[in-house]
Amino acid sequence: MADVKQLLRQRLKDSLAADREQHLSARSGRAVYGGDYHGVDPLDTDEQIISGLLSDARERLARRETRHVEDEVGKLLQAHSLPEEVRSELAIGLLNVEVRVLESCLDRVLHGVQIDLESDNLVRPDVPVTKSDGQLLSVVWPMFVELMVTEEGWRGQTVSQNSTTYKMFIECCGDRSADSYERTDCADFYDLLRGLPTLYSKKKEWRDLGLEQIVDRTRSEDIERLSMKTISRHFSALGRLFNHLRTRGEFVGENPAHGFEFPTKGRASKKRMMWEGEKLTKLFSSPVWMGCYSQSRRSAPGKIVIRDSKYWLPLLGLYHGNRLEEFAQLLTVDVKQEDGISYFDINDDGGKQVKNEQSKRRVPVHPKLVELGFLDHVAEVAADSGEFLFPDLKPGGPDNKRGYYFTKWWTRYRKAIGVYERGLDYHSFRHGVTTKLYAASVPEAHVDELTGHDGGGTSRKVYKKEMPLTVIHQAIAKVKWPEVTL
Repeated sequence: MADVKQLLRQRLKDSLAADREQHLSARSGRAVYGGDYHGVDPLDTDEQIISGLLSDARERLARRETRHVEDEVGKLLQAHSLPEEVRSELAIGLLNVEVRVLESCLDRVLHGVQIDLESDNLVRPDVPVTKSDGQLLSVVWPMFVELMVTEEGWRGQTVSQNSTTYKMFIECCGDRSADSYERTDCADFYDLLRGLPTLYSKKKEWRDLGLEQIVDRTRSEDIERLSMKTISRHFSALGRLFNHLRTRGEFVGENPAHGFEFPTKGRASKKRMMWEGEKLTKLFSSPVWMGCYSQSRRSAPGKIVIRDSKYWLPLLGLYHGNRLEEFAQLLTVDVKQEDGISYFDINDDGGKQVKNEQSKRRVPVHPKLVELGFLDHVAEVAADSGEFLFPDLKPGGPDNKRGYYFTKWWTRYRKAIGVYERGLDYHSFRHGVTTKLYAASVPEAHVDELTGHDGGGTSRKVYKKEMPLTVIHQAIAKVKWPEVTL
């Protein structure tokens, strides 16, 4: 195994060095990993390419799909005179290297991360392994995740979050036979999580440190730590795994991850923020709506107004209070008309995602959007045989959402124009619309119907579903923003 680890470390180091050279040799302002496409930000191009590759690599690792590295494994075994017994370890190790390299590539794309190739911390410290007749936890958890994907429909974000929990637990408590873990191991994990900073996986200075090293290094610092809600989620994932092992008879006794407390009493509740006043005025008097320099320089003032997703989605959120993905995934056929009223048909047809059953609803197009020419946009996209209402959006992220890359751009754009504030994001439009509706004395049932909020009992839900479109059209028209003068 010493030879295998040495090979994997060298492979990781060589791959990171090659990626660094590729960045250094790329022309300034051009995409590093893909071609230059007219009207597409090179940063978005690189991010989409690497995110897609990383998603595939993580899935192969979780499923232990080693087919594409089998030839390479065979060559390494022969070249280094390694025994056949290490074939599986080497194959899984190469999958791990692939994921680590792509994670580093994505870091460089998003943050310009520089990795010191002379450092001894290019990979996490080795985790102690205790031999046992039972299977190691590192072998067991990917099979459990695969079962959950197949039988319970776990998707991207759930798979990613729970897989991270299991990896962190192994790093904390060691990779041992699954039946050897005790409650004291989970207590150690609990203490470790409580000491971790909220940004433990994102800050450059902590990137090459182990979890315990991060806790030790930051112990005396006054910084935000993982919330009890996050720690509770980690333990929920861990508890599910041990329940599965108990059912199979591979773990005997009480679930070691159960019985822990996650108190939140006394924590200051976060005040909901909404766009209003000077910040709202500054936002909608910025280049995207007043005129930008070019397609790839949207935050720089100019004479071009490009009416794509970056132009329309913030306006739709401002006047409708929708969840981002509800509108990002809309098809042109989802904009309909009844009795002269244009409306959005928000549904989960064809693989579209909605939060819950109540989220499926009809939302009248706000008169201000009609005035600004939104229906003309719909007609133009449909005339070009466009299936999606915003064809410039590309799916991404662990759940393959069409709003994924918009969210990243939205953060960069707000920072560039000087209106960025943590907690004041796209979802803040939703709070603003709800506030405006209640201020205009709109009944709660109408508010719930417009925003897709799951309120009231069964009879109220039936009433809402039978609500005339004209009634909620009159309600949405009461949302007015004098700060916006488009």
